[in-house]
Amino acid sequence: MAKVTKTENVTDVINVTRDMGDKLNTMFEKNKDLKVAHLSLNAYRTAIGAAKAQLIYKKLTGSPETVKFFEEK
Repeated sequence: MAKVTKTENVTDVINVTRDMGDKLNTMFEKNKDLKVAHLSLNAYRTAIGAAKAQLIYKKLTGSPETVKFFEEK
């Protein structure tokens, strides 16, 4: 059975699209299909766009205090 993905907020969108980009990048590394690479970049672009929107929201409201996507490990 396929995994059901549910996004409730921008953080969920960031996580889902980042994971999608990672999976597609792994596929690209295996088969070197440029269409898969393009899809991977689009997923990363979406994750970054959502994170930017979250940062703008943070600047306007002061919440959330941190954005995990931008934190170094």
